[in-house]
Amino acid sequence: MPLSLNEIRKRATEFSKEWENVSDERAEAQSFWNNFFNVFGVSRKRVASFEKPVKKADGHQGFIDLLWKGIVLVEHKSKGKDLDTAYKQAKDYFPTLFGETRQPKNDYLVFPEVSSERRKYIPVGFMPKEVITIIVAFFLISSSLSATAQKVIQNQSFNSYQLFQELDKYDGRSLRFENCRFTHTAQDNITLWAFDDYTDDSSNGHRDLLPKKLINYTLEFKNCRFSEGTNMQVVFLGLYFNYPVLISNCTGYGVKFERCVFAGGLQTKDLAFRYLEFASNQFFESLTFADVSVIKVVVTDSKFIRNEYSAGFGIAFEGKDVFSDFLISRSEFLDHSTSAQQMENVDSLLHENSVVRFHSFDANHFLIHDCVFDCSLQFGNISVDRSFEYKNNTLYRKIIFEQAPNIPTESSTLKYSSIEGKIGSAYPIGDGVLRFNRYDNENEYLKDQIRPWIDTDVEKNIVPVYNKLLTIYDASADIESYNSCYNQMKKIEKTASKVKFETEHKIIYWFRWKMDNFLEYFNAYGTDPVLSLVNSFYWILGFAIIYILFPSEDDNLRFHNIRQAISRYVSHFSEQQKQFFTADEIYEKELVSIRTMKSEFHANIGKLPPIVSFIGMPFYYLGFLLTVIRHRIRSTVKFTIYQDWGEQTQWGRLKTSTIISFNFLGFLLWGIFMRAVNSFALSLNAFVTLGYGEIEAKGIARYFCVVEGMVGWFLLSIFSVSLISQILQ
Repeated sequence: MPLSLNEIRKRATEFSKEWENVSDERAEAQSFWNNFFNVFGVSRKRVASFEKPVKKADGHQGFIDLLWKGIVLVEHKSKGKDLDTAYKQAKDYFPTLFGETRQPKNDYLVFPEVSSERRKYIPVGFMPKEVITIIVAFFLISSSLSATAQKVIQNQSFNSYQLFQELDKYDGRSLRFENCRFTHTAQDNITLWAFDDYTDDSSNGHRDLLPKKLINYTLEFKNCRFSEGTNMQVVFLGLYFNYPVLISNCTGYGVKFERCVFAGGLQTKDLAFRYLEFASNQFFESLTFADVSVIKVVVTDSKFIRNEYSAGFGIAFEGKDVFSDFLISRSEFLDHSTSAQQMENVDSLLHENSVVRFHSFDANHFLIHDCVFDCSLQFGNISVDRSFEYKNNTLYRKIIFEQAPNIPTESSTLKYSSIEGKIGSAYPIGDGVLRFNRYDNENEYLKDQIRPWIDTDVEKNIVPVYNKLLTIYDASADIESYNSCYNQMKKIEKTASKVKFETEHKIIYWFRWKMDNFLEYFNAYGTDPVLSLVNSFYWILGFAIIYILFPSEDDNLRFHNIRQAISRYVSHFSEQQKQFFTADEIYEKELVSIRTMKSEFHANIGKLPPIVSFIGMPFYYLGFLLTVIRHRIRSTVKFTIYQDWGEQTQWGRLKTSTIISFNFLGFLLWGIFMRAVNSFALSLNAFVTLGYGEIEAKGIARYFCVVEGMVGWFLLSIFSVSLISQILQ
């Protein structure tokens, strides 16, 4: 398994810190490059060599500090040394190390690479070997006209290892196999893996992605048969294809590419395979299927990378492809191009080449598992009959739907949380740039073309996509995904209604817009009954506050009751009538009451049922005990309001004033409490339309009760519907 970007960043940081103060080339050069390759999880030993002997342009022997053949040449110098000298030294190796057979040693024929279609004949010249052709041309060496630009192998048979040897020894520009037959045996497995002598010591058990052999030419297979009549794929192992690979009009059991790099991509056309597998590969151009019929395609542990030089990206489908099973797992789709980086922070824009498109194919099973998409996805005209799975993937950008996906309702897996906030449509705005719209923001709409946009993009495109997802979540009883998806769809419809109203000024769109606004606030469009209960409580509380301002019950906060409370204090201190009593006086009154109860029991003992006596006497003793306890507490606290104010000391007056203040405050607090309780009870009765009960609405409160009854009926109806809907789900 290739390293993740985070792991590479971590290793690169550690590498830079370790080597930032090292400057001696002779002592540390090889350790430096070993550690450098390790940053990317690559063993230097299996891809590059130190001190490679080579003849320089002047004929003298030279040694290259580090050489990865066909990829990179390194001349390592100490800090402060002249790098121009190192550059000249590296150039001296080129004629013998990287030279091509461009200038023939014999006389040759030459013809142009491009010629006008109006010419009847292509111009051809016979050139002596001393003449150097400087125009863009192909040439044929010697009078035998043997082609060095292209080789065609026809009607031959190869096993996997023989094919590998054939690829290894060819050194031209293009190699084509026509009408050939390829097989694979168990012995080929042993031979190929023995050739691949790199031992992977990584903990994940996957071999490194970097290949062993460079294929520096275009490779094509046409009208070939791969493992026909067997159940073993022809294997391509550890190859770096620097140019395109083309497989067309081929049949058989299938092919497996493992640990290969496709710098020029892989194009398949008119295939009829049972099995096609890609394991631990890298693609710098697209993997293309065109009018193929494959029973099973498996793509695992691979990377699809777009850079500045990539013309294609990801997996492309052309024509009408048919698969039984198509599986993509543990793979990464990474867009490292400048255009993608420029648009990374622009939410509404993306580049058309940054999109991996799944469209124009039929499959029984289509599965995408455990993949990373640092790009956008697009689903178009696909038809999946039996199962569709998109799970445990990481999508960093957008997911575009051209239309509602034709995937099965009962057997599809697509968690909404993995694509939430990323669904939309895209349209070109020039220079390869696409504008991405989710349509939940009114600024995304083109006001001068509002009706066509809403009718086509929203009502006929995006909303059907959400409806399709809802049927999937409903069938799988995924309530969380269903609710989130439904909420987003209603937000889009609400925004569309608002834009329609602002442009067409029809009242029906205003009502739809405001109703959607209210339903979003009240119960999340019917998906959250608990939220509707909470909001109903707020409505009840709001009306209760109104009833506090317009009370219907007589309580301590009424003016006449407050006046009577003040009159008690006046009456008490003016000696007209004693209103407050001492602890002893209260104790005596309570004792009289308790003793009267005991006397009645004894006087009527013969007339009472035994059960009354059984209950009554313990109650008497309990009452007596409580009376004694209360008396002790009052005597200890000594909160007494004396009637004669003039005879009290300064401390006594302060204590009396404090007691009166707390007494009056308690009177008011009790009034506030009872008014709040009565108001809430009245509001609750009115909201649930049960009638007023013992609390009767009077005055202005009656009219508020009528309004609250209507509101309560409406909100409770919505709550009931949303609750039943959730229960049924």
